[in-house]
Amino acid sequence: MDIQNAKKEDAKYLAFLINLAGEGIPHYLWSGMTRSGETPSDIGIQRAGREDGGFSYTNARVVKEGADVVGMLLSYRLDDPYIIDNLDDIPEVVRPLVVLESKAPGTWYVNAVATLASHRGQGIATGLLKDAEAKAIVHGVTRMSLIVASENQLARGLYSGLGYETRETLPVVDYPGCLHGGSWELMVKELSAA
Repeated sequence: MDIQNAKKEDAKYLAFLINLAGEGIPHYLWSGMTRSGETPSDIGIQRAGREDGGFSYTNARVVKEGADVVGMLLSYRLDDPYIIDNLDDIPEVVRPLVVLESKAPGTWYVNAVATLASHRGQGIATGLLKDAEAKAIVHGVTRMSLIVASENQLARGLYSGLGYETRETLPVVDYPGCLHGGSWELMVKELSAA
């Protein structure tokens, strides 16, 4: 499997896949950012094409089939300390996610991992997660973290099988198009350089 750094021209794929991984929350948030003539997807593509910010192609690793991205993982080191200035400034739907992130300061955070439905079951997500773990070790980080919906049994099974353990939970805030209820789970994995 050829895992490579995402490029700016991959932004349209990254926007689609981040929305898939984010269970529709990105599309919901982008809907509130559109201006005349723009679609939520346009906003996602613009954000993915930025040079900085958590959701930037510079933080993404991808697997391609030809020129098409079929899987991606977005990851980076969380701030330590992780300071939340004012929760009221954060959209209600993502507040639990931000609070859970703050419980894992300094970890290598997997913001999103997604594979096109047509390419699932081929080990792409597992390969991308192992690649992110290797990247974390290179950067001197000894713990991984990610957040998953408790009702997303397929993803939870993958993460558990790779050694991630649930550390904290907070209820999912319902939003239009919400795929899973239940709670968000912060899962953490201890890494070893061996």
